[in-house]
Amino acid sequence: MPTVELTDLLSHATDDQADAIRAAAHTAGVLWKCRNAACATDDLPRSARRCALCGFDREGEPIGDKVSYPYGPVPGDLLTALRGALVEWFTEHGRPRPDAVTFAYTNENGGAHDCSDWGVLHFGGRTEPSCDFSGTEVAEALIQLTDFEVPFSGAEMTVALPR
Repeated sequence: MPTVELTDLLSHATDDQADAIRAAAHTAGVLWKCRNAACATDDLPRSARRCALCGFDREGEPIGDKVSYPYGPVPGDLLTALRGALVEWFTEHGRPRPDAVTFAYTNENGGAHDCSDWGVLHFGGRTEPSCDFSGTEVAEALIQLTDFEVPFSGAEMTVALPR
């Protein structure tokens, strides 16, 4: 069966046909609707982890602290130290504070201090690909976290920041 781009179908459809195509795409899981009641975003692609407008995830939850398996629960004091270091960094550098920062675990250092000093910044549904925290209190807090328990490569940790 040939593969068809959804946008191609929608561009040639009448309003009624477009509604039917979108409904079928939602049923098939090709598209999803944001579950944030205050957000009107519809037709998010299957690959999107968060709503492009509000940043809520597929379950309708705002961005928050999240550590992906197999890295276990992060001790509260270490997470609090990392969050504090991030807030301080953005304040000191006069940069807008994102809603959250995601760090990836890389195993680049042979098992020691595996968390990347580069973080992805989340502003609602928009992300900025990287911010270098090398040589900062943020990097020190990340080292303390990975000293606690070395994660596996491919895991991620998202830290929500207060407004």
